[in-house]
Amino acid sequence: MEETRVLSRRGLRRGCHSDDFPLRDLAEAVHSGVKENIYLELDSGNQLTARGGIALAVCTSQLAPTLPLASALLCLESGARLRVRILTDTPPMHEMMLWFDEVLLAHLDMPFLTLRNITGKKTYTCHDCRTEFEHPNLLKVHLFLACHPFDPHVFWRRCIIKLQTALSITPVSPLPTLPITADPAQLEALAASWGRSRDGHICLYCGKLYSRKYGLKIHIRTHTGYKPLRCRHCLRAFGDPSNLNKHVRLHASSSLARKRDLLRHLRSHHPHALSAQSDT
Repeated sequence: MEETRVLSRRGLRRGCHSDDFPLRDLAEAVHSGVKENIYLELDSGNQLTARGGIALAVCTSQLAPTLPLASALLCLESGARLRVRILTDTPPMHEMMLWFDEVLLAHLDMPFLTLRNITGKKTYTCHDCRTEFEHPNLLKVHLFLACHPFDPHVFWRRCIIKLQTALSITPVSPLPTLPITADPAQLEALAASWGRSRDGHICLYCGKLYSRKYGLKIHIRTHTGYKPLRCRHCLRAFGDPSNLNKHVRLHASSSLARKRDLLRHLRSHHPHALSAQSDT
């Protein structure tokens, strides 16, 4: 099936822009299915518009692989509102390639590339998984998604969560909000269930992406403070099984150290006790 595209219907002038729209519009657009091309045009007031709303055009657009190839920027305006601004004169039926302005990139915490990522001419390499890309923005998005394959739904959902956190915005529908509950186990189960996506499991608190539900479940406990695991020796509470196992090993090593100290004391001060014990 042919991929949905965002196109300029009659051509657009550099500098034209959309009206400002709230993050709520983008959240709603991410969850609405699009099966046909979206066309950008100017209304009677020279504002950039699109059928279905400009937010729908944003989350449907291709991301520009590099800034010089971007034909439009998504900008963060005052009042935590968003705006699309056209960067270059675009001919009719030209596909929009979208990127983000510097302010929005900072709020998204989009990764920076360093010299270790530039491994050759037109070669950009992930320092975590060694995947190679021809353009820098593709690697930035790859790092933003924690080395998971690109999925528009997951990408925009994470963008929304990042912006909600950075701008102190109450989560908006249709992204689920976690209910106030006295049961941390129920809260953990809800967050893990609602974080399911086509390409992994996403944290509703911070947007971090995990390949396995178990990894997300353990991560959620860092936000909720839920610690259902107990040390059998001292009853100290833990949320992460690996941390509990490390703690238990400390008990074992401490017990061995105490046993060695006791044997050393007996050899020095009570050798007869050791002899009597060996005779029995």
